[in-house]
Formats: sequence, structure tokens, C-alpha cells
Amino acid sequence: MSFETSSNQSFLIAAPVVKAGSDYCLSPHFGKAPFFAIVEVSRNNYRILEVAENPHVRHEHGGGRRVIELLVSQGVSHVIGLGIGYGAFHRLRESGVKIYYVPAEEASGSLVLLSKAVEMFMNNQLEEALEPRELD
Repeated sequence: MSFETSSNQSFLIAAPVVKAGSDYCLSPHFGKAPFFAIVEVSRNNYRILEVAENPHVRHEHGGGRRVIELLVSQGVSHVIGLGIGYGAFHRLRESGVKIYYVPAEEASGSLVLLSKAVEMFMNNQLEEALEPRELD
């Protein structure tokens, strides 16, 4: 990933998250995540704009499509996560959204804090996803 922006340029990242105590951690399932965090990122900092309930979490198949439509309508240009299934992956890419995964070794066996994932993104420690990644 090449993270270079001018000092006044910012963009929005979305991340599927779960609540763990007082923290938010990345959810292993994109479309079934109970919440989505919207994070504004600029050159040297970030701020969490909102953490909203996923209105489509209870829907069976196809909920991911509606989540993507919602995120794109809010101006999200990047998604970070642990994994994204085939359908959601391709819909995000077709919508122009770039996808970044936390490395599997960082995610195995422990929760990944949203703040850590965003900092990894800003420090160029995440690579752009080239294919879906299904997690068990």
C-alpha cells in the first residue's frame, strides 16, 4: 500500500467490528459484523467518526450487498478487516473500494483492536487484498 496524502486530504475507512469490553475489535465476518466503524484518516492522524449498528446483520444471504451500498453511499473508499467473502469482496472492488487485510499472523488466536488495525494501515503494514479471504 502506498499511503501518501497531502496534509489536508482525508478519506474514509470502514471496518467491521465487534464490541469487546470498552474496545472495538475487528470482526472476522464482514456482512455479519454487528457494527461498522467509519474512520476518517488523514496524513498523520485518524478519528473514529462513528460506530453504527449493522442494520443488515440479521438478514440471511445478501446482507453484505446492502452493507456495501450503505458504506459506499457514505463515501467510504477503503475497508480494513480480517477477511471478506467472495461476493462482498467483488462488490466492494466493483464499487471502487480498496480492501486491506490484517496479516493472518496478527489475527490468529486473538482479537485485533480497531485502533491497532488503523495504525497498521497508516504505517503501511497492511497490503491491499487481491482475493477474498474466508475465515472459519
